[in-house]
Amino acid sequence: MPGRYNSLDMASKTPLPTWTTPDHECEYLHDRPARMEYCFAIELTPEEYEARMNAGWRKFGHLLFRPVCTGCSECRSIRIPVATFAPSRSQTRTLRRNADLKVVLGWPSVDAERLDLYHGYHAAQEGIRGWSASTKSEDDYAFSFVENPVPSAEIAVYDDDRLCAIVLTDITPNTVSGVYHFYDPAMRDRGIGVFSMLQTIEVARQMNKAYAYFGYYVADSASLAYKANFRPCELLGGDGQWYPFDH
Repeated sequence: MPGRYNSLDMASKTPLPTWTTPDHECEYLHDRPARMEYCFAIELTPEEYEARMNAGWRKFGHLLFRPVCTGCSECRSIRIPVATFAPSRSQTRTLRRNADLKVVLGWPSVDAERLDLYHGYHAAQEGIRGWSASTKSEDDYAFSFVENPVPSAEIAVYDDDRLCAIVLTDITPNTVSGVYHFYDPAMRDRGIGVFSMLQTIEVARQMNKAYAYFGYYVADSASLAYKANFRPCELLGGDGQWYPFDH
């Protein structure tokens, strides 16, 4: 497909090739068709990517994507204003329950320990949430989470010396953006997933960022609806403006 210009590329006059998938079953709302638009960015500044996120795009590594579904706009970008965020009572209990865990901020990396944790988490989600099967090689993991055109960080959570959760993030001028998180399913009862996402907000606070981005929110998807439990939060409207969740 020939490249086409968009608002982020006009300054350099560099065409950005994009392509769109055929309709396929939505992985979040299985009774609807989905369609995704993709582009591959070899180079991308943090400012450019933040503008992309504010237009509804997300990315894994160098691969950017956004939903362009016909007749459906349920995938809404969601962000948490760091300055006004306050954990709920349940989230506060989760923080206390996991206060013994060690949180380490570092560069994203790939090794056998991380791959095992990823595959264990995904296998559990396949059974609980009906996710499609997924396996990642070391190269696959590096492509999605390690190789990155913008600054990135990994939040690793340890129980003593045992890795039990990972959050991959992108860093832009005003945001810490959660790319993907996974954890030991055996620690689900401790709320380790919620604990990990709370660490994303905490890292944004420590970095003096205005927002923590949590990707897409879908009200009727059990896999994504929980993101609105982090309050206050904002959703991206179809007009490109951010609105309070309760608006």
